[in-house]
Amino acid sequence: MVGKAPFGMESCEAEIRILGEEKYSDLYFDETPFNNIAIHEDTYLIIGRRGSGKTALAQYFSFQKQIANPTCIEVHKPEVYQQVLSEISRRTSESRAVAVGHLKRVWEFVIWSLIAHTVETDPIALGQDEQDATRQGSMSQRVADLIQYLMRFFDDSDDNTLGLTLERTVDKENLQEVKAAAIKFAKRKPLIIAIDTLEQYDIRNDALMNALAALIEYASDFNLEYVPKNIHLKVFVSGEVFPHVEESVLLNPLKAVRHPVYLLWRPKDLLRLIGWRFYRHLEAAALWKNKPKKIDWDDDAEVLNEIWIPHFGQSHINARGQLEDTWPYVLRHTQMRPRQLIVICNSIAQLAMQEGTFPHFQDHHIVGGVKNAELRLAREILNSFSEIYPGVDRIISALSGLPKLFSGNELDKRASQSAAEWKTEYTPSRFKQLVSELGIVGRVTRGDHKSDFIDADFEYGSTERLMLTHRDRCVIHPMFYQKLNIVINTEARVMPFTTKRG
Repeated sequence: MVGKAPFGMESCEAEIRILGEEKYSDLYFDETPFNNIAIHEDTYLIIGRRGSGKTALAQYFSFQKQIANPTCIEVHKPEVYQQVLSEISRRTSESRAVAVGHLKRVWEFVIWSLIAHTVETDPIALGQDEQDATRQGSMSQRVADLIQYLMRFFDDSDDNTLGLTLERTVDKENLQEVKAAAIKFAKRKPLIIAIDTLEQYDIRNDALMNALAALIEYASDFNLEYVPKNIHLKVFVSGEVFPHVEESVLLNPLKAVRHPVYLLWRPKDLLRLIGWRFYRHLEAAALWKNKPKKIDWDDDAEVLNEIWIPHFGQSHINARGQLEDTWPYVLRHTQMRPRQLIVICNSIAQLAMQEGTFPHFQDHHIVGGVKNAELRLAREILNSFSEIYPGVDRIISALSGLPKLFSGNELDKRASQSAAEWKTEYTPSRFKQLVSELGIVGRVTRGDHKSDFIDADFEYGSTERLMLTHRDRCVIHPMFYQKLNIVINTEARVMPFTTKRG
């Protein structure tokens, strides 16, 4: 790890820039719950919210061991080709079915062109020892160039002739020969194509939404036909936008969405991940005084007892003056994503470094570190939904001053206060969908204002919508207490995840 970030950087891209790909692979935690399922032959669609580890998982494909000796084609930085993709999408039919059909042919052309370029320049085929690093780095720009090349066919055709024009383009580029060559190549060296998509989409932009739907639908077809031939396509989609795509954009969700992998983290998996990162930092910096001889990284209880508790303590006095276990306290101020946990733990570590106690953390470091990180994390959540809900920061201000625990009918009252801030169509139900979708408001599943703990379900922890009604008992997520100036009307601690307590 680097400098003041003993738990790692806030993004995979930053860690790769600093450490390099080889050292990053050493840092990567091989025991995450998504590694095996992501590489499985049935998996082509991977869905996760910002900070859930999509980019890290895409990077993992290049050094995983389940598929031996693969050639990886990684298309990161979708913003590089976003503009031309949007332009070509706008030139398609107003009919969604026709537009998606045409855009599937665009993706087919682009993906197979990338494969052809990779096969033609493969270092083994050319008698070289190492891959050309610039080849992978330029893939996003190559996508942009390929889409730009196709643009002229859309300019010169109408809806009636465009399909035929695309077919002729495919024939002209000898795509069948490309596929045959790739299949032959993949017999000795499997191909893995990982395509990242934008984190933010304006869901009212039909052109871009059609393009995303077309990619998902094409990936579904591709998976069925080419995985048996050792060619794998993996598409990473923003968890913030995917529900809208599935509900309103995909032409046939049951056909297009098969075996999706959702990056939903459990408490024990996050503990093992953050424990591994801290362990590696202490090991590299020679800061272990009583280093454990061996850690069973599959055993979360051992990680808790051997790594977390010796440095963070079993319990501490929280911001309300209550004695609370340290691990649940830190975790309940996140929305169960690695990046958020890394940010909080680094924030705690910075305070300890300033006082010279690192790598041991005192109560006020833990409380202060969480408080310092909360507003940043809340702003990050709002930013990730800013395209879906323009003006979201002002919309949620209607929740300001709300009690921590409240009745669901209060949301109807607050919804009307937000009406003037909506830049798109306002309805009370859309307001409730927004606060649920962002993970600001959850539904109580156990406990009340007299309990020590209140367990609650939040939408970010599920693959389904969380529909809030006036009959529900609701709570505000702890991450938003400062941001929304929440009234603490109960000393019960909100636990935004399922856990067992003795």
